[in-house]
Amino acid sequence: MDKITNKMETNGTQKGLSNRIGETFVRHLRRALIIVCLEAMMAGGIFAIMYTLKDNRSSATEYTEEIDRAMQSKVSMLEAVAAGISSGTLNEREDIQNYVDSMVEMDNQVSAVYSCYDENVTVMSGGWQPPADFIVTEREWYKGAQANSGTVYISSPYVDEQSGGICITLAKATYRDGKVAGVVGMDMYMDNLVSLIEKSYTRSSYVFLTTADGTVLVHPNAEYSMNVDSSLSVQDINSGRYSSFVKQDMVTKLFLDYKGGFKFGIGSTSTVTGWKLISVKPLNSIILSFALIIGVNIIIYFVTTAITRKAVNGKISVLFRPLESISGKMTQVAQGDLSVVFDEEKNSLEIERLTDSINETIESLKFYIDSISNTVTAISDKNLTVTIDGDFKGSYVQIKEALQSIILNLNDFFNQIRNEAESVLKYSNDLEKTTESVAHSAAEQNVAVANVSKDMAQLTEQTKQITERAVFVRDNSETTRKHLETGNTEMTELVRAMESIEQCYADIAGFVETIKDIAAQTNLLSLNASIEAARAGEAGRGFAVVAGEISTLAASSEQASENINKLIAESQSAVLEGKKLVTVTSATIQQGVDDSVLSKQHIDEIVDFVRSQQKAIENVNEELKEVAEIVENNAASAQENNAISQQLNECAQSLKQMADSYIL
Repeated sequence: MDKITNKMETNGTQKGLSNRIGETFVRHLRRALIIVCLEAMMAGGIFAIMYTLKDNRSSATEYTEEIDRAMQSKVSMLEAVAAGISSGTLNEREDIQNYVDSMVEMDNQVSAVYSCYDENVTVMSGGWQPPADFIVTEREWYKGAQANSGTVYISSPYVDEQSGGICITLAKATYRDGKVAGVVGMDMYMDNLVSLIEKSYTRSSYVFLTTADGTVLVHPNAEYSMNVDSSLSVQDINSGRYSSFVKQDMVTKLFLDYKGGFKFGIGSTSTVTGWKLISVKPLNSIILSFALIIGVNIIIYFVTTAITRKAVNGKISVLFRPLESISGKMTQVAQGDLSVVFDEEKNSLEIERLTDSINETIESLKFYIDSISNTVTAISDKNLTVTIDGDFKGSYVQIKEALQSIILNLNDFFNQIRNEAESVLKYSNDLEKTTESVAHSAAEQNVAVANVSKDMAQLTEQTKQITERAVFVRDNSETTRKHLETGNTEMTELVRAMESIEQCYADIAGFVETIKDIAAQTNLLSLNASIEAARAGEAGRGFAVVAGEISTLAASSEQASENINKLIAESQSAVLEGKKLVTVTSATIQQGVDDSVLSKQHIDEIVDFVRSQQKAIENVNEELKEVAEIVENNAASAQENNAISQQLNECAQSLKQMADSYIL
């Protein structure tokens, strides 16, 4: 009896101890499971939060870079237009009109291109003529471009009243003779950027765009977006909860969305325009991760608790060993080791169910993890043709859908990269050819300008020699004029002397007539004397001889008078002829003097003209030297641009090779 009683007491003691052991084990197991579950949830939550923040940051960066690339292409296009206008090759209005028309046809997002000048002259594509009260120099974009002549001015976005689309104006200063003389402008639609932003709209995530001061341009809520009737600031929408993202860059914050519910937001600034892009992501991935971890931990928790409770029913000592094994393996599972197999001794139905359930759970987890790992590995190996096969159940369906969405988005993204890379490669090839042509033309221009400069130097030297010859001729002409004036004076004196000689001849002729009269009287007296001597006879013979001699003398005198008269007549005729010749010569000399004076005036004008030409040629020569330096600099710039285009070509080829390395 005592033995039976002792046995019963022993059995009762063992049963109470088993309960206490079971309760203690369950209590400690619960604590361990709680700690493991909390650690798992904490790790999973941190991972989910980090993934969401990284995804949101990447989204903001990618969309901002897309906007920068799109706007940089328009900025580069406007800079090319400004360079063409400033080059000085387009001087006629018709040439400028054709140029701006050709620029508009190059891009369907550009609505107008125009070249404006400080003289209030505007040449716009399409031939638009401004009204009489249109003053282009008072336009905000005109003043902004000239205030910062080295950069492209980008206006605040505005809504086109006709199309209802958002537009902006880009402007850049142009130069004439090295000074700012005008502005080229370009109006463009933002349809491509609006479409890019609208593609981000999903049920729970989106991005939207604002100006630098926070004016909302594009938002999934149409009432917030800019339109013809209104434009709202971030202060005016969603109770101002977006304001912090405009003020700070790349800072993630949790906020209450306009649809309700908390979401992550981050702001990014465009380096080209200064606009703000805000990316908004939901907490779905965090909630999904927490739900998955909680579900797994709940399963482990309740299964382990149920096994522990069954162990209290007299099998605790038998169940300890497999439970310890299961506990150790569960720790490995909690640490991510799914290679363990729960093959403990099935010494009870609960242990059997527990091990089978855990093995099934692990197999399911291995299947899901293997599928996800294979997919992620294929993506990391640049294979985007991978598919997610298998039957996903429960919350894992969302993971499958998310991975499929990621693969589709990556395919679209890399297809776009490939297309853009091909376009960039094509443009870079065209740019390289154009740059090589410009460099070649610049080199030829440099040689041509050098030749012209050399010719101008020779022309300057020749002009200097011509000036010296002209001055010499002018001095000789002055000397010749003085000599002619002296000769004219002397000829005048000669005419006067010949007139005096002519007068003397007249006086001599008078004297000769007097002598002839005296000879006639003498001859008459001789005749009378001869008569009287004959009457006197012998006494008058001597007187007759004298009378004969007197008669002979009178005849000789008369003959001499005749001869003198004849000589005087001939001399007078010669003097008259000489006077005529001297008069003609004097007139000729006077004409020579007049011509010499006129020639001197012409030579003076030639000297002045040649000197002015020499100065102009020297100025042209100096300007040609400056042009030669400019052309030489342009040639060097063209060579640098050629090198840059080659580097751009290499970058485009590298980008295309990177895009081609993905299997789409």
